Amino acid sequence: MTAPVRAPRVIEQYERLAGLLLETGFAPEAVMPIITGLDNIVLGSALDMSAPQEMWVVAGDAEAPHLALAQSATARPARAERAFDLTLAGFVDHCRGLLEEGRPAPAPREASDHRTRSGSGDPSGTATTR
Repeated sequence: MTAPVRAPRVIEQYERLAGLLLETGFAPEAVMPIITGLDNIVLGSALDMSAPQEMWVVAGDAEAPHLALAQSATARPARAERAFDLTLAGFVDHCRGLLEEGRPAPAPREASDHRTRSGSGDPSGTATTR
């Protein structure tokens, strides 16, 4: 994905999606982050579906009983499908919230904001949430 999309048929599909989002009531400034987010989910899922059968191999001196338990509870391809369903559901719920609140997609976070959200790097000792 190193070149801009120019193919007319592809642009037609993105135009249709942008139009549907605007008609639904999304703010113009929310449309491209939503489209890009959906692209990220689909592309990431496609990569996951083509990944090796066993993604995490605990070997050598590593001990990972929690990972082993979680891994044995969900075998591939169900793992990838369930991950896609979970991610898409969260994305759709978030988009619904944006629409209901009548607000645009959130502005990009700065690198320091990520540390603050997790609680690490927050000098006050209280993590901020969004």
